[in-house]
Amino acid sequence: MNQNRTPKPGDVQTYVALRQSGTHPERARTELDLRPGQARRLERVLRARTARGEGDRQLPKFAHHDRHVRAVMAAGGFWALSERRVGRDGVAVCLPLRPPEVHRSAGR
Repeated sequence: MNQNRTPKPGDVQTYVALRQSGTHPERARTELDLRPGQARRLERVLRARTARGEGDRQLPKFAHHDRHVRAVMAAGGFWALSERRVGRDGVAVCLPLRPPEVHRSAGR
């Protein structure tokens, strides 16, 4: 990709499709060979569309909502699936859900 060109409309759809499929923003930037400024612009487009309800309807809107994440983390964090070892090097996720771990003071 020419580093001086602006993203074309197809880049927006491709970027949005990559991000909605779970691709990390930096990986999407690399796969599309975008400059950092172009990637930031496309991420803003994605977030604006999602905020207007134009995002992927399969994804929960709160999942990428920065204020929601900050509020949950301030309240102690997210619940997590349990893990169990499988063989020597494997780990499997399973039920039950575990509440967020409470950080204990260094004296305990």
